[in-house]
Amino acid sequence: MPRHILRSLILVGAVCVLPPEARAGAEPAALTVAYGNGVHAFYDGDFQCSYDELSRVIEAGSNDPRVHYFRGLAALKLGRMDEAEADFQQGANLEADGRGAVSSQAVSRALERVQGCDRLKLEEYRSRARVASLQRVREGNRQRYSGIEDGEADVLRRRRPERIEAAEPVARPLPRARATDEEASPAVERPVPQAERPEPEQPAEPAADTANPFADDPAVK
Repeated sequence: MPRHILRSLILVGAVCVLPPEARAGAEPAALTVAYGNGVHAFYDGDFQCSYDELSRVIEAGSNDPRVHYFRGLAALKLGRMDEAEADFQQGANLEADGRGAVSSQAVSRALERVQGCDRLKLEEYRSRARVASLQRVREGNRQRYSGIEDGEADVLRRRRPERIEAAEPVARPLPRARATDEEASPAVERPVPQAERPEPEQPAEPAADTANPFADDPAVK
């Protein structure tokens, strides 16, 4: 058995017997070495060895999407189409949801040497997973905002009074009519036509004073 495979088996076996709280601390050392051995075996053309190495890493609890991608590529070379598609889907879900151990940039760098039809098939799963993840995020935001709006509407409905008393009508002064030109201008005495002028009154003759016996009799004409 090659030395690098024996070393990876020892490391992965040691990790598997560790308790869960200690396994996370051992992952960067042991599982990274086992993952590297599986990738090297894949590029060397030993696809069965690569599949076995990467399977041990996944069984040890790794959530690195690269491990699923390379095991799927190895299964694809071995003619195991169903297993390859399952690994591609699992790795794409881990990468798109941000649950993977590495970023999408690190995944793309690791897959740079993988080209051709195998890479195109893998990229289809990555693209669909990103779209599905984006749709889930948008739907979650829509439901969250809808819940906030419904809550605000309930608060407004609770604050609304049950009965609104009709307000008494307020008497408003009528608008003043606009004064005409004749009303606005000062009174001017208009000349009275000649026909309408009254005749001047004649002075009345003084009446005879009958009460005075010494008065002279009026002259007889």
